[in-house]
Amino acid sequence: MIEVKVGNSLKVIGEFTLIHKDGTKEIINGKRSFCRCGRSRSQPFCDNTHRERLEKEKIEDEEAPF
Repeated sequence: MIEVKVGNSLKVIGEFTLIHKDGTKEIINGKRSFCRCGRSRSQPFCDNTHRERLEKEKIEDEEAPF
């Protein structure tokens, strides 16, 4: 069973196959957070870069446009 949580990042929990841009497949069994803001330096994974913007602009999580 896969569990998906949407917040500032997209969290996927469970066993799933990740297909990278180059077509390679990676079987993951656990939890991964994926970037939704486009600013992560470790794409496709979230590195919490969105938090810097939230803190700098004093935006509440619920108001964030991503």
